[in-house]
Amino acid sequence: PGRQRLIRPQIPGRVLTSATASICLQKCHGVQATNDLDTSRHVLSHLKSLLTPTYTSLYPKGPLGGNVLKRPPYSTAGNPGRTPQALPAPGPELDPLVHQLLEHLGAYVYRDTEIVVMLLRVLQHELVFYGGMRPLGWPVAQQGVDSSKVEQVSKVLSNNIFPALCISYANRALSQEIWDVLELMPFADRAEIYRQGIAACSATPVSAAASTLAVKAFKKIKARLALPDKTDKARKDVIRANAHLLSKVTHSAPLQVADQIMWWAAGSPNAVEPLAEIMKLPNNLTIDCLTYMVLQWWSRLGKNKMKADGANEEDWVTGIMELLGLACRFHSMYSFDLGHVLRFMYDGIKNGDAMDMLLLKSLLSKMTGIEGPATVDPKDAHILCSGNVLQAEKITSVLDRSEKKYVSGRRMVLEELQDGPAIDQQLLVPLAIAMSQQLEYTLYALPTRHIKEVAELHDRVNDTTQQYLTFIEQCIVKDKLLALEQYLSVLPPIHRLISEYGVHPAFAWALWRPVITALEPELMVKLEAKLAAAAAAAGDEEGDELAGLLAGGPGGKSHGG
Repeated sequence: PGRQRLIRPQIPGRVLTSATASICLQKCHGVQATNDLDTSRHVLSHLKSLLTPTYTSLYPKGPLGGNVLKRPPYSTAGNPGRTPQALPAPGPELDPLVHQLLEHLGAYVYRDTEIVVMLLRVLQHELVFYGGMRPLGWPVAQQGVDSSKVEQVSKVLSNNIFPALCISYANRALSQEIWDVLELMPFADRAEIYRQGIAACSATPVSAAASTLAVKAFKKIKARLALPDKTDKARKDVIRANAHLLSKVTHSAPLQVADQIMWWAAGSPNAVEPLAEIMKLPNNLTIDCLTYMVLQWWSRLGKNKMKADGANEEDWVTGIMELLGLACRFHSMYSFDLGHVLRFMYDGIKNGDAMDMLLLKSLLSKMTGIEGPATVDPKDAHILCSGNVLQAEKITSVLDRSEKKYVSGRRMVLEELQDGPAIDQQLLVPLAIAMSQQLEYTLYALPTRHIKEVAELHDRVNDTTQQYLTFIEQCIVKDKLLALEQYLSVLPPIHRLISEYGVHPAFAWALWRPVITALEPELMVKLEAKLAAAAAAAGDEEGDELAGLLAGGPGGKSHGG
C-alpha cells in the first residue's frame, strides 16, 4: 500500500480512467495493481462495460424475461420441433481485453458480486455457442466450434472464480452459478480446474487466508460433532444444526473443505458415518469437488495401500472406502459423478490395480445392499465350507435387499453401467470380464514376494467378483430392472468368453447363470412336453419309466428337482 500511494500521484486523472494504462504503470513499478481499491474499481467498471453486450443478449425480454440459456426458444427441451438452423443467433463473442483484465484482477474480482455473476453467465454463453458444450437436450453443435474457448473459460474459473469464492461470504446462489458453467464440461476438464483452483487459492494471500479460516471453521464443527444414538429423538436436531453449519462453510470453500473431509476420513475411519450424516445439505459444486478429492487421494498415494504384513490394508484405505460408499448412496441424486467413479475403477482394474476393487466392493455394499453383514444359523455352519453361490443362497444378510433405498441404488448403478453411446462402451459386462482377468493376474503375475499378500488379494478379488455377479443376477431375475434381451445383447457366448477374453470357465458360466435362471421355467415346460410326447410314443413299459422320470424319479418319487 505504501508503494501504491507513491505511484498514484504519478497517474493523471484521465489516465486513471483507463484501466489498462493504470495496470501497466503500476506493473512496471512492481505493484499488484488491483490490490488498490480505486484501481480495482476502475478495472471492474471497464470489465462490466465489456461484458454488458453479451450479457444483454441473454435477456432479450429484459431481466424478468428469463435467461435464454434456461428457457425456450434456445432449449429444444421446451421446443422439440426446433432444429439447429431455427435457433436464434447467439450474442457477441467476448472481447480479448476481458481475459487480460481478468488476468490482472485475479481474486479481487470478488469486490463486485454482480460482475462475478455477469461473468459466469457470459462464460456459460461462450461455452454453449462458441465452445460446443451444449446442455442436455440441446442439438449437438456441428460447426463454429472454437476449441480454445474451453481453455479460456477453464483459466478464468481456476484463477479468478475459485479464489474469489473463498473470499466471498457463503452464497449458495453463487455456488450454483459456478456449477452451471462447470456442468457443461466433462469431468476431466473439471478435475483440472479444481487442481489449478487449489493452487491459485494458495498463491493469493487474501484467498489463502480465507481458505485457512474456512478450514478452522470445519475443524470446529468436527471437534464438537457427537451424534446421539439413533433411537434418540434429538438426533435429527443435532444433525440438522451441524448440517447447516457445514453447508455454509462448503458454499465458500468447497475444495478446501473437501480436502479436509478426506483427511478426516483417512485419519478416523469410524467417524465417516457421522460425517456422512451431517452432509445432508450439499450443493452440486461441493459434491463434485468431493468426487474429485476422493479419486485424487486414491490416485496420488500410489499402490502402497497395504500394510507391511501384506495382509491388511492401511487405515486410510478403509476410511476412503467407507466415505465413497456412503457418498454414492447419499448424494448420487446431486452431482456425485457415479459414472466417472465406475469408469475410474474399471480403468484401474484393467491396468492391474486389484486395490481398486475395494472401492467397488464398498460402493456395491452401501448402494445395493448386496453382501452386507450376514448371520449364520449354528446348525447351518457347514455351509461356510461350501462355495460362494451356495453361501449367497443360504446365508441370510442383515441388510434387506428389498428396501427402497437399495432398490433405487441398484437402479442408479445399473443405469450408469449401461450408459454409453455404443454397446461396446458400456461397462456392465466389460467390468465383470476385467475382474475375472484380475483374478488370474493376482494369482500368477502379482509383483510381490509375500504369499500371504497374494492369497489375501486373491480372496478379495474373488469376493468382489462374486458380489458383482450377484448384483447382475439380482437386477435381472428378482428386481426385473434389466430385460433379459438387453443383457443378452451385450453378453458374448461362453466359448468366446473363455477363448477370446481369457475368462475362467466357472465365471463364464456365472455370467450366463442369470440367463439360465430366467429361462428355467420355459425350458422346464419344453422338457416336460418332450418327455410327455416320448412317453406317449413309447411302449407300455418304457412309457411307465418316462412317466416316473417326469414325476421326479423312479416310481414317481421326486428327487427335489
